[in-house]
Amino acid sequence: MYDRLQITNLARRGTLYTSLAQAIKAYQQHLESQNLKANTIKNRTQPLRLALEVLGSGDISRITGSDMDSVFAHYDWSPRTRNLYLSSYRSFFKWCRHSRLVPRDFDPTINYSNRRIPRTQKQRVPVENFPALLDACSHPRDRATVALGLYTFLRGSELQTLQIQDVDFSESMLRIYRHKTEDEDHLPICTELRDELTRWLNWYRQDQRTLVPNWYLLPSKRPNHFTWVDGERVQVSTTPPLRPDKMMTHPYRPAKRALASLGLDAVGEGEHTLRRSGARALFDALRAEGHQGALMRVSSMLGHRDTRITEHYIGLDAERVQRNELLAGKPMFKTQGKTGLRVVGDDG
Repeated sequence: MYDRLQITNLARRGTLYTSLAQAIKAYQQHLESQNLKANTIKNRTQPLRLALEVLGSGDISRITGSDMDSVFAHYDWSPRTRNLYLSSYRSFFKWCRHSRLVPRDFDPTINYSNRRIPRTQKQRVPVENFPALLDACSHPRDRATVALGLYTFLRGSELQTLQIQDVDFSESMLRIYRHKTEDEDHLPICTELRDELTRWLNWYRQDQRTLVPNWYLLPSKRPNHFTWVDGERVQVSTTPPLRPDKMMTHPYRPAKRALASLGLDAVGEGEHTLRRSGARALFDALRAEGHQGALMRVSSMLGHRDTRITEHYIGLDAERVQRNELLAGKPMFKTQGKTGLRVVGDDG
């Protein structure tokens, strides 16, 4: 198998056509050389591998717009996914042109444009239903996971790596590490979360007979224990043993189970549902109290660097909200007199 440099040199001399599979492998090597995160590389190459399944590994320079039509028709992606994958294909073909694997005017996606993404309201749990959502959790660890999601707005990867020593009750602070942006942060522990964490850690200590600082705050747990009794499979316990030295593998599952227990749609939902719910509830509370910087504070809690992302994330159009608060039931121009109207140009 040729490496990236061999493929490029042979293609330039015209002694070897480059197959799609070879180009994808070389492109992945290029991405790896940029010191990108493994997950980023996976996201950029996955659309290419999906195309490979449809098109096969023929000469990459012979891919046409009709071939790309076949790829998009085969998978029938949603507009958002389609736009994202189209961007990946464009980046890949641009790299192919730059590496001289294809002619300089080669671009099978040239006639494609992004599709309009319809605005849809993602599911959010109202703040008055937070207690019911917590009570719907069948395991104490799951309840703590949901509580942290609702009151800190953490991502799943951030929840997974929390340790017991990251909880500081004396300062009411929680130390976290944001894997997406690779920086540390300290989030406030509100009284609701303090009560939930106290409840969880008391149970955790009783279950393990001690607590070790570097244990995971939300550890893995063994599957529910079943045994056979008189030829029937019987569940021994609904609270299986914890594995404090192993991180939780599926942080979205506690939220899904709790939502389903309340009869809510759990398909495609998870810890991001908790993030959206808590963030929107905090924004509404801050606005109701008259805080002008509500959006900035919520954005900081979410770990967003752009408030426009926060607006989209929590289902909000800040300008419309502020417009309505400013004018609804109030005068538009406070200096305008209360005398009768006079028509311009009326000489009477």
